[in-house]
Amino acid sequence: MVAIMGKDLFQKSQELFKSGDFNKTLETYEKALSNIDRSVESEEYISFLRQLLKHCQNNNLKEEEALVLRAMGRTYSVFKEYVESLKHHWLSLKIQRKLGKKIEVAEGLLFIAEDQEVSGKFDEAIKSYREAYEIYQKLGKSKHVKKIKKELKRLDEYSKEAFEEDYMLNKFNINDF
Repeated sequence: MVAIMGKDLFQKSQELFKSGDFNKTLETYEKALSNIDRSVESEEYISFLRQLLKHCQNNNLKEEEALVLRAMGRTYSVFKEYVESLKHHWLSLKIQRKLGKKIEVAEGLLFIAEDQEVSGKFDEAIKSYREAYEIYQKLGKSKHVKKIKKELKRLDEYSKEAFEEDYMLNKFNINDF
C-alpha cells in the first residue's frame, strides 16, 4: 500500500512538472520520497530529478536548484548510495549558504550528518550535527536543538564505547589474531 502511494505521488509529481507547476512538482516529490518504491531502480527517480535540475539551471532558479539537489541526495540515501547522496547534499548546501537560507542550511546539515553516520564517519557526523545545532540555537528553534542534542549525546556515547573497545583490543593484543 505504501509503495503504491509513493508511486502515485511520484507519477503526480511528473505530471505536475509537465503542466509547468514547478513548486507543486517539488512538493509532491518530497511527499513521494518518504514512500519511495525501493523495488524500482533508483535511476527512474534520479532521471526525473535530473530533468528538474536542468530546468532550474536553464532558468536560473537557484533556490529551486538547491531543493532539487537535496531531493537527489535524499533519493540516493534511500537507495543506500551514500557517496552520491553526500555529494548532492553538499552541492545543495553550498547554494543554500550563498542564498543565506539558514533553516535550509541547518536541515541540509542534518541530512549530511545522517549520511555520514551510516557511512561510519562519526567524527564528521558530529561536526555536521553541531553546526546544525548552532544554527538552530541562534534561530531560537528549541525543538530542533533538543533533538540534535539527543543525537549528539547518542553519538558521543557510541564514540566512547568504540574507543574503550579499541583500547582493550589493543591492550591485550586481540587484533593480532
